Amino acid sequence: MDAYSRQLKHQVFVNFRGDELRCGFVSHLVEALQRNGINVFIDKHERIGEDLTNLFVRIEESTIALVIFSRRYTESRWCLDELVKIKERTDQGLLKVIPIFFKVEPITVKQLRGAFGDQFRDREREYGCDKPRTDRWKEALASVSCKIGLTFGKKSNESKFVRIVVKEVKKMLQENIGDIPFLERVIDTSSLGGQGSSQVSTQETVDLCRESIALVQANSNIANQVALVSKRYTDIECENRILRAQLGELAERLESINSIIETVEGVVGKIPRFPDFLMNPWQISYSSQPIMASAEMFHY
Repeated sequence: MDAYSRQLKHQVFVNFRGDELRCGFVSHLVEALQRNGINVFIDKHERIGEDLTNLFVRIEESTIALVIFSRRYTESRWCLDELVKIKERTDQGLLKVIPIFFKVEPITVKQLRGAFGDQFRDREREYGCDKPRTDRWKEALASVSCKIGLTFGKKSNESKFVRIVVKEVKKMLQENIGDIPFLERVIDTSSLGGQGSSQVSTQETVDLCRESIALVQANSNIANQVALVSKRYTDIECENRILRAQLGELAERLESINSIIETVEGVVGKIPRFPDFLMNPWQISYSSQPIMASAEMFHY
């Protein structure tokens, strides 16, 4: 593939749902990206009737994916299938993704809340016979929505927000030192003629570039693994916070019961208390005294 044909490939793939976005925010965003010399692909360029595989090819051709989560996003199985492909390429270190939360909160996407979540559950029921597919949708939603993204709120200024997105895309493209067109330009210089030290120098440069690409991909894979481990740790810590809160609530209830017991003792005499290991459930001991009580104690 020569440098000219490679330049025709799409640098940015835009994944979104709905004509209201296509004719509004997305059209303004695409226009701004193109003004800055960035090739963009959105599905309106695809001929009606073509297979979804063609969209996957466009994703593979791209360097960056913009995933625009909106309230109606989960209405579309096409969007969800594209998202799965985007996640796969990202996990392989072959694609960078910027999630954009358009008038929807990140927590709504992450935890499938509200209409966003209801529509996803509708898709789960619709494709209930293909659970592996719906599981991939859910994994892709969780993975991409956890990445650092941009949020467009109800009071946000659209033109200012578009400029921010363009700035982030340009920064990502500049940081992509393993960009293929650069390597192609280096390789093309070796076909311009020249012998001896010039040719050796060119070959060394090509080798260094290839090594750099391999290192970038390796680092990206390591970063993805670290992100996965961090997410698991965060999930576990979240569960631990819930358990601690439940234990604290239980301790308060037991303390309240012991207060009632103290009141009853004034009438019927000494009765057993709840043992310390129940009052402090996070310091459980292996021996405990059974509680001996009967309903007759409370008749006075």
